[in-house]
Parts: sequence; structure tokens; C-alpha cells
Amino acid sequence: MFNIFNSLISFLIIVCMPVSAFARCAVCYTKGLSGASIAVIVIILSAFFLFFANKFLQKFLDKNKI
Repeated sequence: MFNIFNSLISFLIIVCMPVSAFARCAVCYTKGLSGASIAVIVIILSAFFLFFANKFLQKFLDKNKI
């Protein structure tokens, strides 16, 4: 089981590693946005994601709590 997990993680790392020619910063991809505005967008989106994930997890845990 550990061997399969280790192989899967290794595969994901190799696939997700950016090739140096294609690796760019986020500011280069978003024309016109500064680094600070990108940071604010990431913070707000992660707060929304964590809020909804927390609500879903609470419902899931309370359902199985009986």
C-alpha cells in the first residue's frame, strides 16, 4: 500500500513540476494586475473556500455523530 502511495506522489510531483520555459510568475499571466491585488484575490478566495469546506465538514461529521 505504501509503495502505491509513494509511486502516486512521485508521479504527481513529476507531472506538476513546471518546465523552466513555461514557468512564469502570476503577474506575467495577469496583464494589468499588481502583485498586491493578486494576493488579495487569493486571500479572499481561500477564505471563501475554507468557510464552505468548514460548513460541509461540520454537516458531514454531525450526520455521522449519532
